Amino acid sequence: MRKVFSSLRLENVEAVARLLRDAGIEVKIEHGRSYRGYRRGNFSYDSRKLPEQMPAVWIVRAEDQPRGRQILRELGLLEDARQQGGYLPAALQTTEKATVTRRPAAPGRRLKLWLLALIGAVIALALVQTRKPAPAPANKAPATAAPAMPTLETITDPQVFRYDVPTALVARLLEHALHGKTPAQACVRVDGRDPSPAALAAARVPAAIQLRPASACAGQHEAAANTIAIDDYMTDGSGSGEVTLAVGTSPPQVLSVTRQGRQWQIGATRPASADADRR
Repeated sequence: MRKVFSSLRLENVEAVARLLRDAGIEVKIEHGRSYRGYRRGNFSYDSRKLPEQMPAVWIVRAEDQPRGRQILRELGLLEDARQQGGYLPAALQTTEKATVTRRPAAPGRRLKLWLLALIGAVIALALVQTRKPAPAPANKAPATAAPAMPTLETITDPQVFRYDVPTALVARLLEHALHGKTPAQACVRVDGRDPSPAALAAARVPAAIQLRPASACAGQHEAAANTIAIDDYMTDGSGSGEVTLAVGTSPPQVLSVTRQGRQWQIGATRPASADADRR
């Protein structure tokens, strides 16, 4: 047997026992009515005045206990170890617990809402300040005119200087001076001194003509007639210029020369005396 219900009021115990008997469950009432039919009317719910023998309902058969407990649980007459609501029905206990649980969260929720509103106001104020146009300056300074670029002077008369006659130009002038002539030898002087051996070797002249430096021809009577003098190479460094060429006893000539790669081209020719007259 197992006790499933107890109460200070015997009438409650008898009502529960009758309910279970109607469901076909055999029960037994403990501390029920005496044989005299005494009805106790001086009961009290005060726990300090509980009687030593409280009326209770017991289920006799073990197989009936689950069904009986389920019936009492559905009616809210059986305490559940998971419930702390005393004799209140399960529905009322659930509602009360939910209400008690929700109440403490209300202040925290309001605080979050206030914080969100404050953050939104700060962001809106920042956006307004950012989009606000900057105030125009009171006195706008006049725009400073850009300084005028200096006028570049056009150089129409480049500076011309005297340089040593290049070796390749010496060879080209020797070829020009001996063109159509076949002397036995030619005495060469460049800028008042003997030319370099490379300049003499580079000149493409007939093999019958022997090119010699002027110092090697000293004392020979025919040397004056066969002397080639190259002097005064004047240029501005552009590769073009003028050079003076004197062959034998003929008057000196001023030749216009131009370098094209490694080759030299000879252009116009004029008497050197014209330059002397202009000076």
